[in-house]
Amino acid sequence: MLLVDPASDMSLADQFAVAGRTLVFCDDTDIAGQPVAKLRPDLRILVAVQMASENYAALDGAMTAALDQYGVAEFHATDIATGNRAWKGRSEEERVAALAFVAEQMSIHAGRIGAVWLPKGQYPKIRKDAEKIGKVGVGFKHGLRRVLVRSVVERLAAGTRPAMLWLDQDSPIAGPKVEHWPEATFLVGGGPIIAPSQMVLGLQLADLAIWSVQRFQVMRAGFDDGTATAIDKVARDVVAGFPTGFDDLRGDAHADWAP
Repeated sequence: MLLVDPASDMSLADQFAVAGRTLVFCDDTDIAGQPVAKLRPDLRILVAVQMASENYAALDGAMTAALDQYGVAEFHATDIATGNRAWKGRSEEERVAALAFVAEQMSIHAGRIGAVWLPKGQYPKIRKDAEKIGKVGVGFKHGLRRVLVRSVVERLAAGTRPAMLWLDQDSPIAGPKVEHWPEATFLVGGGPIIAPSQMVLGLQLADLAIWSVQRFQVMRAGFDDGTATAIDKVARDVVAGFPTGFDDLRGDAHADWAP
């Protein structure tokens, strides 16, 4: 299914290849309970991976060739790590190599990694405080998603390059869908775009980024006691290699998200 940008009559997927664009891809995860001492319980984390559109053709070529080589429809980090679905029956060595390949693509092509996060238990107070200004009609997950989108949009608006913002689907959809956000109509396509990750290679980089954050947080004790696996080490190396570090998107806006 192709979604067309009415401003250009181009499919949104074709816009990836237009030079001079900033592309941002977002995904999320939950860390349920309190699996690690000192980690706040029921932590929800959303990440944003930024890259220049000039890099997308090379990413597309490398990722498409690798998907064909492995015989899978997408690189989904959790399935690779656990050996489920398309990765069932494959050796740990092969799965580590697949994760390391996607990690390499991120290190080559991504420009910045940012995130927002919040323990679920903090949301009621934040919502109560916010309602002193106006009614808040969303729950925890949608509320934090709004923070992510608005934080990224603020940064993209501060730059000079046309920008696209892609979000992984919350529930299955047939193809890309543009969401209406009044403050984000300047984006290519007219707003943030939701899509299945198997259709958008950049979303698969965001999936690796958020999986790596989750895996490293939950398994980090293994690096102290020597039980960390090769898969754990990929996650650690991805997090350690985030370009320019890990931006807290709740802070002051930075124009270099869309220079």
